[in-house]
Amino acid sequence: MKRYGPLIVVPGALGVGDPGRHHLRLTPEAVLFRDGTENRGIVPWGQVERVLLDVPVTRFRLPGLVSTIVIGALTFLALSDLGMDPEDGTVDVVIDGESTTTPLSRHHVGGYWAPTVDGAHRLLQHLIDHPDQRSLLARPEPLIEVAARLARSAATGSSGS
Repeated sequence: MKRYGPLIVVPGALGVGDPGRHHLRLTPEAVLFRDGTENRGIVPWGQVERVLLDVPVTRFRLPGLVSTIVIGALTFLALSDLGMDPEDGTVDVVIDGESTTTPLSRHHVGGYWAPTVDGAHRLLQHLIDHPDQRSLLARPEPLIEVAARLARSAATGSSGS
């Protein structure tokens, strides 16, 4: 599965958060609130005004890789599972003027690189503001690349992309 920061490609949709736990699934028609494989709610895009992720961030560019290596080494040395699951963040979705906050599970222990979260916010707002672009969610791989470009432009302070 292709992933960039909090975004991950899932079959026929773009996921936000860990698809095995609390996450959003973005389809061309709607935003689905999920807990693993269970739907917790479906909201048509026309009702969504804003999506704001509240997850730990870091200035370090490769937090997932480093946390995976460190935890793997510690687990190997301890010869047991250390029980170090990432703590949930939250996602606030404004639906028809009302704010709804729900858990959002992370992919790894530690924060996301800050520009990846900014890129995700910019992509999400673009999808809200440009309904014609939501059809891209049916094949989300290129959207991960767009979010990466948005993250890099935010990190370098450039305005074009």
